[in-house]
Amino acid sequence: MSEAKHSTAADALAAEHERLGRVAVEMIADYARALDSASVCSTATPAELEALFDEPLPQEGQSVEDIFAKFRRDVLPHAMNIPSPRYFGLFNPTPLPVAVWADALASAMNQNGAAWRNSPSASVVEARVLRWLCELVGYGPESFGTLTSGGSEANLVGLKCARDRAVEGARDRGLRASDAKGKLLVYASEQCHYSFVKSVDILGIGRHNLRKVDTDERFHIRTDLLREAIERDIAEGHTPVCVAGAAGATSTGVVDPLEELADIAREFGLWFHVDAAYGGGLAFSEKHRWRLRGIERADSVTIDPHKWMFVPFECGALLVRGGGKVLRDAFDITPEYLSDERGGADVALDFFRYGQLGTRRAMALKVWMALKALGVRGYAEIVERQIALVEYLAARFDELEEFERVGEVETALCCVRFLPKGARGMSPVEQDELQRALQRRAEQSGEAWFATTVLHGRRALRINVNSFLTESRHVDDLVELLRREGAKLTGGG
Repeated sequence: MSEAKHSTAADALAAEHERLGRVAVEMIADYARALDSASVCSTATPAELEALFDEPLPQEGQSVEDIFAKFRRDVLPHAMNIPSPRYFGLFNPTPLPVAVWADALASAMNQNGAAWRNSPSASVVEARVLRWLCELVGYGPESFGTLTSGGSEANLVGLKCARDRAVEGARDRGLRASDAKGKLLVYASEQCHYSFVKSVDILGIGRHNLRKVDTDERFHIRTDLLREAIERDIAEGHTPVCVAGAAGATSTGVVDPLEELADIAREFGLWFHVDAAYGGGLAFSEKHRWRLRGIERADSVTIDPHKWMFVPFECGALLVRGGGKVLRDAFDITPEYLSDERGGADVALDFFRYGQLGTRRAMALKVWMALKALGVRGYAEIVERQIALVEYLAARFDELEEFERVGEVETALCCVRFLPKGARGMSPVEQDELQRALQRRAEQSGEAWFATTVLHGRRALRINVNSFLTESRHVDDLVELLRREGAKLTGGG
């Protein structure tokens, strides 16, 4: 193909991006503009949505204008408006505009971040982002890490490193060929993320060998019970592998006593992992980072930029205090088509060597741009404002006799139960159903969305400020919505 034809094709590609970009920018801007007033969630049923998209495999192409029109008509109105200031649900943020467009730029370049030669600049940017994240959690210059699809994958990578250190030869010969004593055991709070259950399964440790340790009245792991469990298991001839602490537990947002966990892990020679997928954001704030004291002693840390760093899905990170060698010992391999006799810096930047992913998106670009755009101080301001909003919400609940707060506010998350006078004599099952019913009514109103969770066996409302758009007026509106719908549920009494 001649150079002129190459140029013509590239020009056509550029023109198509320009044409479609104008339409996409208009839709995105319209979407953002409506966030404050739009219903937070759709009331459509799965059957109704399936009917909207019930069409055969296209045999002929369709105009992009028609496709975009279909998106505007049928996809957008039925999306969960996670970026809404009235979304109080899971750890899902309003993404920063700079991070959204960084993601678009990454898509346009379509770098494969597996091997340095396929993503030279993006790989170096990833290494720099990991250096910044390691510095944020207090790790030294020898530390390293890898970006992941999210906290679930990061926790899996961390536990893989823990298993391989505890069980010599497990990587190459498997667990059956090892001389490890008894069962391999991992210890975590009963509030730990469900990914730990999946991870021990995938790693051959077994779901029943995840020891879930009870928590205290504030939902922190009980270190006395943890110590007893480890001592008992060792006495029975088993092999403890890892202690995992929560820094921003999913149901409550609380941070385990990381210093105590680090001491216990060191005493028994165990790997110490901290799941700070959400709570790692506290490290930005001088006011609140004290809650993470001890995280710098962890062998590995999970942190999710797609949570409290406001980048779009997906982007997690696993950081390792001992450096890249730990990850390479666990995952490195050299396929024939990626072998290179040159070695050196390019191989050190082959990120497929540091985790289980092969082809991988240039996720670091959005984190790099977001960190440069906000800086530590910008992030600290948002984190502190969101925690203050939740403290304000908690104070509102404390003033209302029909609500009973559950636990403390340690991050931007508050749990509460709706228990008006008429409900206090109900059975626990009936009270639990009352919480579900109130959540459903709020969801159906479209005025807000939040989740419920189970704490010490009882259902509670789980409310989390995720959006940097949320203001005190949105919090006040939420309280009034709960009071209004709660009164309807109980007949006003």
